[in-house]
Amino acid sequence: MLEFENLKALLNQNGFPAFRAKQIYHAIYTESKKNYDEMTNLPNNLKEFLKTNVNILNINPVVHAKSSDGTIKTLFQLHDGKKIESVMMEFDDGRITVCISCQVGCVFRCKFCATGSMGFSRNLSAEEMTDQVLYFNQILAPEKKRVSHVVYMGMGEPFMNFEEMKKSLFWLNGQQSFKLASRHITVSTSGVSDRIKDFAEIPMQINLAISLHAPNQELRQKIMPQAEKFTLDELMNEIRKYMEKTHRRVSYEYVMLNGVNDSLECAHQLGKLLKGQLSHVNTIRYNTTYADFHSSSMKRIREFEEIVKSYGVPISLRISRGEDISAACGQLAGEKTKAN
Repeated sequence: MLEFENLKALLNQNGFPAFRAKQIYHAIYTESKKNYDEMTNLPNNLKEFLKTNVNILNINPVVHAKSSDGTIKTLFQLHDGKKIESVMMEFDDGRITVCISCQVGCVFRCKFCATGSMGFSRNLSAEEMTDQVLYFNQILAPEKKRVSHVVYMGMGEPFMNFEEMKKSLFWLNGQQSFKLASRHITVSTSGVSDRIKDFAEIPMQINLAISLHAPNQELRQKIMPQAEKFTLDELMNEIRKYMEKTHRRVSYEYVMLNGVNDSLECAHQLGKLLKGQLSHVNTIRYNTTYADFHSSSMKRIREFEEIVKSYGVPISLRISRGEDISAACGQLAGEKTKAN
């Protein structure tokens, strides 16, 4: 759907009153109408104009898969034929979280991530990002449910598509559209340190997550090649500045790779690195991709976590969902979804 001000301008240019934009947005974002014929308060000539000129969704869902745990993954085709994936997860506490993509592929090539193996095609627009959430609201509507949380943890690096990502944040938070609380939105970066300052300037309390995955520069650069440019020292320095400015907690993501980054020495290094920070570490079991990695055992994960905790750093295991449909962390690859 067009951004609100752009929709108003388009209507005005074509002789329709601006107040119709509010009616259209209410029908789409509050009532989850899927087509213009359902909007009984619009005149027929406006409906016909909208059908020709304004798509409600500018992404086309082509494959839909559902996990045994209820997680849903959808493969979307974009206007140029490119494909992306998004995931919706429902939790026992009532949260409904959508994990959205911000790029077709990814500019970075983390060794353990399926998206990285795709290469990079292009950035998504803010409209393409928010349409992913709109689609899931549409399929939830018959149950009188709505998406409550959004995480930018799908395909792509949000900070390498910063301006469109930023625009989409205001769209998700907007009172004319999704009305999502800013604290229910999380943006994850693999460590694009020179954009953390810009993120801190956004006048909303959006959560920041850092894909860390290694406690030292040498190892991080080995499994995350972009760390050669965005070094660990620079990253931690920018995070300190971010915390001083915002007083907000930062989450760190740490995928547990057997024999790679799960040594007890790594645990001590991680504890020392984050000691004294307002932070939380999410350990993540490695979810199978095409890469030659294996997940750490649960025994090793618990040992690792106990060491990190000894430094006063909160840490817990994130429960993976949707692994049986390749919807879990690190598994999105744009072309692999199979219907079920």
